Amino acid sequence: MTNKRELTDAVSGEIVGELINLAGRQRMLSQRIVLHVLLSVRGEAAALAVARTCLATFAQAHAQLIDGNDHLPGAFSEALRGLYFGSQRADERIRGFMKVAADAIEALERNSEPVCIHRDAAIGRLTAEASPLLDLLQAITQAYQDEMQSVEEAARRRQMGVVHKLSAISMRANIVALNARVAAARAGQFGREFAVITAELAHVIGEMDGLVQSVVGAGRGVDGSERAVALRSGQINRAASQRMQGHYTG
Repeated sequence: MTNKRELTDAVSGEIVGELINLAGRQRMLSQRIVLHVLLSVRGEAAALAVARTCLATFAQAHAQLIDGNDHLPGAFSEALRGLYFGSQRADERIRGFMKVAADAIEALERNSEPVCIHRDAAIGRLTAEASPLLDLLQAITQAYQDEMQSVEEAARRRQMGVVHKLSAISMRANIVALNARVAAARAGQFGREFAVITAELAHVIGEMDGLVQSVVGAGRGVDGSERAVALRSGQINRAASQRMQGHYTG
């Protein structure tokens, strides 16, 4: 089974940000649906059409959050699937709200009389659903925000993995370069051309060390402790190289 870490690694922060916005839009639309249904009851001529448009947009947003499309992944993690299809039954409750809202709108379209038992009952069911649904949609938005934190943590892990690998390569290259310098020095005049090559290798290693530090410094998501580890790794590499050079040239 694919775990949460693997799933969040496969979804970018940009995509999760879009899902957060979509969930927030759905929360706002739910309130607009109820508001414009009530405005229609009070005689606002355009309110019913606005309510129907909001309901259609609400349903589209829900389909994108659940099933995804060519751009969005749908409910991509175990946590989200558990929220939508588990004990909280978010998918079922949201679809139930859409049905109640559609019934209220249709009842208003069929009968605009001041008193209508069927219409008033449909509107009553809708208003009763409004607050519990708002709490549910807020929980869904928070769940997507939690997924964003997971995505950011996965990005930090990948970044620090690259930094540590670069540091390890730099350390090994330093050792090779120092051994090459010693060999060139011992070879006398026959090692001069080789010494030029080792000097260039040392220059490349220095650029690699600079790259490691720039990657760490530029990483907005890397926290202070991780940055300190990477910087300390670079300091150890340089100190070891200096000790080895002193040993061979002393």
